[in-house]
This record gives sequence, structure tokens and C-alpha cells, in this order.
Amino acid sequence: MPQVRVYVSIPLPVEEVFWRLADGCGLAAWHSGVVSARPVDTREGEYRYRFPGRRRECVLRRVVCEPPARVSFEGQRMWTPLGWQEPRFDFRLWPWEGGGCRVEVGVRCALGGAMVLLWPVVACGWRRDLPADAQALYERLTGAGEREAEAAVTEVGSTAGGGPAGGDSGRDPAEAAWDRGAGPLPSASPRTPRSARRFRFPAPNG
Repeated sequence: MPQVRVYVSIPLPVEEVFWRLADGCGLAAWHSGVVSARPVDTREGEYRYRFPGRRRECVLRRVVCEPPARVSFEGQRMWTPLGWQEPRFDFRLWPWEGGGCRVEVGVRCALGGAMVLLWPVVACGWRRDLPADAQALYERLTGAGEREAEAAVTEVGSTAGGGPAGGDSGRDPAEAAWDRGAGPLPSASPRTPRSARRFRFPAPNG
């Protein structure tokens, strides 16, 4: 199961950012894994959405909602001639210095069939796009420019399996230290400019 995470510091109250993330329809404005989204049952957190490269809509459900700390969405299993993939979009939040918040933006993809052999390709695609997604989230919520958004993002490597192997492996070292109570995270380093949204391999059957 490929898993990729990035971190972004947002100068807004954690509660405000949480409720913006908890609205699945808002994902289409900045997340490269959601082309469009519309509500079906907002009380139950169910939406219809389009994944990149798919012609038909799939079900997207909010499977975790723990204000103001965690929210997660899980997409419907999507089949291709090579097997299937099932994406999950995770967000974790905590208060940050100056009244802002720190957000972990994560993606996990469960794979089946021959798709399991392609997990490095899937992970590479998310590693390319997720930092740009975090920048777009920052710009969307704050109205800031791209240069400021780049400086707010910290990228983390990808891992395979149900979670990071070996405890903190694959994590931002500063983030691992924060979880152990070692103090606040340092300032994020600048990232490369945001790239255009790209096709997520593979999705030939709509």
C-alpha cells in the first residue's frame, strides 16, 4: 500500500482549517486526487466524485471525523484490466505557533491484482503531486501567492505497506520528534514550483 505524506503550516485557527477540510466538495479545488465532487448525504459524509482519468463518478465517504484533529475520506474501489486501487485521503491537524496550525496531508492507496506490482509508479505519482496539492491548499485558504505557499510546505517520503515501516521510517524526522514530545517543528524548507495536475496511472475503464 503506497503511502505519501507532506506537511504544511497554515496561519489560520486549527478549527477553521479542519471544517474546511471536512467538506469533501472543497477537495476538488486543490487536491489532485479529486477532479470534481458533489454531496449525496452530507450528514453521513457521502459524496460522488471523479478520480483523475475516470469518466464515471465514484463514491467518496468521510470515514474519520474527529474535530479538530483528524478527518479522512475513502474512495470507492476502482477496477482496471490490471487490478484495482482504492485511495484514501487523510488529514491530521494540530495547533501551531502564532495561532496557526500544522496540517499533515496524506494519501494511502490500497492496491490489488497486478496493480500491486506497480506500487512504485503509484507512489511516484503521489510524491510528485502531493507537495503541489499542499501548496494549493495553502493558497486556497489564505489567498497567498505561490512563493509563500512553497515555503510553508515540508515534503515527506513515501512508504509501502499499511503504514510507515519501522515506526518512524518514511516520516519527517522533525514530525517524529514532535510526536515524541521533543518540541515544535522547525520552519519548513522551500519546495519546487507547483506542477499542473496530471493523470493518475492507470484508469482506462472509466
